[in-house]
Amino acid sequence: MMLAAFVAPGVAADESPSPNPATIDVAVASQPVEPGATAQLTVRVVPAAGIKINRYPKIQVTVPEVDGLVGASAASLGNPKPPPVDNPESNYFKEPEPVQLELHVSADAPSGAQEIGAEIKYFYCVAASGYCAPARSQFKIPVSVK
Repeated sequence: MMLAAFVAPGVAADESPSPNPATIDVAVASQPVEPGATAQLTVRVVPAAGIKINRYPKIQVTVPEVDGLVGASAASLGNPKPPPVDNPESNYFKEPEPVQLELHVSADAPSGAQEIGAEIKYFYCVAASGYCAPARSQFKIPVSVK
């Protein structure tokens, strides 16, 4: 049996993922939201200095159902397949692009300020070393219900 490992040039085999490769920006349009209405959610992955965010695999945002508040929602942004071998730079976002989701607020949602937990998954690369890794982050969506 033969095992192989790939380490990009200039990358130490024990290099670990960046603890904060990006910040997650969240915006909800048209607040406060009426019970039974739909709110537009925009999520952006803003990379830290020296970090590139990959188009492939896609950025994935997931909002689980919160009974009596919002229905489940999910969206993705990016490319469905890897970049061409002769153009690997095409795999990176040049600037943060928005992931758009709809939040369906329950008709019986309580009024007032609410926070909804969500998750984002994405891949990033360190520009200086070429080290790449998956990232997963939990974040809160602030929603004001009328």
